[in-house]
Amino acid sequence: MSFGVTISVDVDGEAGLPCGGAGESLTTRSERRYGLGRGLERILDALREVGAEGTFYVPGVVAAGHPGAVSAILAAGHEIGHHGHEHLHPDAIDAARQRAELERGIEALSEATGRAPAGYRAPGWALSDTTLALLAELAFDWDSSLMQDDRPYRLETASGPLWELPVQWTLDDAAWLAHPSDPEGMLAVWAAELACARREERPVTLTLHSEISGLGHRIDAIRRLLGELVDGGTGFASHGMLFAEQLAR
Repeated sequence: MSFGVTISVDVDGEAGLPCGGAGESLTTRSERRYGLGRGLERILDALREVGAEGTFYVPGVVAAGHPGAVSAILAAGHEIGHHGHEHLHPDAIDAARQRAELERGIEALSEATGRAPAGYRAPGWALSDTTLALLAELAFDWDSSLMQDDRPYRLETASGPLWELPVQWTLDDAAWLAHPSDPEGMLAVWAAELACARREERPVTLTLHSEISGLGHRIDAIRRLLGELVDGGTGFASHGMLFAEQLAR
């Protein structure tokens, strides 16, 4: 596609903590629960205000344990992608466990949404060649974890082709806001990247986390950016829409 923006959201919940939050304090776990409630609600509201259809990447255990969050995402017209089952980093586990993570996640997400996920994002963006081959074997259409280009590109795996819808650390809110920080610096970098992408007529994926960007002052800053994009005539596309456009070329 020509210039356009995908708002992708990782909804990790407690699965994003080491060992799924086991051994973590109640305070730490409560922050992740915030992302499944108030934080997610605010992000959905911000996207609704600008008519943006996004892609939400959800671990299987989160989909199974928080059906209300999944229902809210689907009711708002967004798609849900696979984000592992227990949010294990694929490059840290063997091939058999990687397969189990993918298959269990497919089962949980299929039950929660009524359809198998078409897209995948590795927890921590930490995948391997084994992961990519498994994705192709299990009939995924795209991955969104790699950074070899800033345009969509085709991957050849041991099990067949797969499309990559690339990401970038500087376009991820966690790189800027995982610890208390002023979101204005993040937005200045994002605006500069978006201006370059407009000149080069290429799509951009921005990555949010519901427990990070869902805080009131942060979502207000992101809402301002989204409004400026709309005023400038920018279109929004989910990853599924972006993938479909690659096939149509």
